[in-house]
Amino acid sequence: MSEISKEIGQNIRRTRKMRKITHQQLAQAIGKSQSAISKYESGEIAVDIDTLYAIADALQVHIETLLYFPILPHPLPL
Repeated sequence: MSEISKEIGQNIRRTRKMRKITHQQLAQAIGKSQSAISKYESGEIAVDIDTLYAIADALQVHIETLLYFPILPHPLPL
C-alpha cells in the first residue's frame, strides 16, 4: 500500500493507544471488524474518508490528527 496509507495507519494506532482503546472497542464503535482496524493501522488497506471521519469521532480527535499527527508536548486529554 502507499506510504500515505501507512502513515495514516500509524497515526490511527498511536492515537488509539494514547486513548487506551482496543482494536475491538474501536471496531465496535465504527461498525468494522477488528481485522479491518488492524489492516488500516498496518497500511495494508487504505482508509476511506467516511471511515476516517468515524475513527476520528470514536477516538475523539479532529481528523487532522489522524492525517498529520502533530507532535504534542503532552498526551492527548481524555
